[in-house]
Amino acid sequence: MRRLLAIFALHTLLALGLFVLAWPETPFAADAAHVGFRTLGHYDQQNGQSLYVNVWYPATRDERELSYGLWEFFAAREAAPLAGRHPLLLLSHDTFGTRFSYHDTAHALAALGFVVAAPNHGTDNMDNMDDLLTLNQLRNRVRELSASLDLLLASPLLESSIDPQRIGLLGFGAGGTAALLLGGALPDCLDWPAYCAGSAADDVYCQTWAKQRLDVLCQQLPLQQSWADPRIKAVAVAGPSLAMLFSHTSFRYFYPPLLIIAAAKDSANPQERHSLRVHELLGRKPRYVRLPDADAGALMAPCSRLLASQLPELCYSIAENERMALHKLVHDALRDFFLQYLGDHARTPHIPQPPDLQKQEAPSPQEKPERGRRRR
Repeated sequence: MRRLLAIFALHTLLALGLFVLAWPETPFAADAAHVGFRTLGHYDQQNGQSLYVNVWYPATRDERELSYGLWEFFAAREAAPLAGRHPLLLLSHDTFGTRFSYHDTAHALAALGFVVAAPNHGTDNMDNMDDLLTLNQLRNRVRELSASLDLLLASPLLESSIDPQRIGLLGFGAGGTAALLLGGALPDCLDWPAYCAGSAADDVYCQTWAKQRLDVLCQQLPLQQSWADPRIKAVAVAGPSLAMLFSHTSFRYFYPPLLIIAAAKDSANPQERHSLRVHELLGRKPRYVRLPDADAGALMAPCSRLLASQLPELCYSIAENERMALHKLVHDALRDFFLQYLGDHARTPHIPQPPDLQKQEAPSPQEKPERGRRRR
C-alpha cells in the first residue's frame, strides 16, 4: 500500500582556526581511483528506526557490476580503502529517491578521492512518504544525517579513511532543505502566507492537502534550538524544497560556503523558484548553477530496466544522452566546489558552534565570520 501511495504521490508531483592535524591528506590526482562500496547499519533506539548508510570510497580493487534490487552500478564491494585520510561528503536523497538513487554522483566523487555516505531517510523516501511536508520530515532527516556522521567516524572499517576536519554535505530536494538546516538556517514561515499568491496553478505546495500540512508545520516554528552541525564545513544543495519556510533573518547563523544547483524544468514542484529564493536570502551570494532542461528526476542516476518499468515518470523525464551530459556538468560543479573548500586543511572554513537561541540576538553583518576564513 505504501508503495502504491508513493507512486501516486510521485505522479502527482511530477505532473503538477589555524590548527592542522598531523595525519596525511588525500592527494587529488587527475587519474580516477577505483571505487569501493559497502553498507553500514545501526539501530537508533531514540526513534526506533534502523539506519542504513551506503558508502562509496576510494579503493584499491577493480570494480564489478553490483545489483541491489532496483539499482545496478559498478563498484568494488567491501574492498580495502585507499590509504590516507579522505574528505567526507554526506549525500541526502530526495523524497522520491533512496540511498541508491544518486549512485553515479557518489561514484564520481569517490573516484576523485572523497568518501561519500548516503543514508536512508526512513519515512521520507520512494517507498514511504509518511512524513511528507511535516516538521518530522525535516527533523528526522537532520537526525539521520548527523547520526550517519557519528556512525562513520566510529566505524572500525572506515574511520581511519576519513578526515573529520573536512566534511561536506550534498542534499537533493528535501535533502537540500535538511542541508540548509544542518548549516545553521532557521526556518520561521514568515513568508509562507504569501507564497501561493505568486505560484503557478499546478504548484503542489498550494494544493489543499499540502497547504494543510504546511500550516501545521508552521505552527511548530520557529525552532527553539538550532539544528546546525558545525562538523559540516561546506554545503551543496540541488533543488532545495520548502524555501517558503525561510525569511531574510533565517540565514543569520548560516556559515558554510554554499553551492546551489537549480533544475528549472518543473512547475508543479518549482525547484528553480525555491533555489532562487535561497540565493536571494543569503547575505553573501552563493554559487549558482542553473539547469534549464532538467527536473528532479533528471538529477538521479540512470534507471535499471526494472525501475524504469515501475516508475517511467521518474526515469524517462530526460533522454539518457542528455542525462549523461547533464550529470557531467553537475559533477564538475560539485568537484570544483568541494575541492575548493575541502581539498586541503588550509582552505577548510571554520564553522562556529550553534547559537543559543534563548539568549542570543542576531549578529550585525560585521560580526558574521567570513566564509572560508579560519579562526585566528
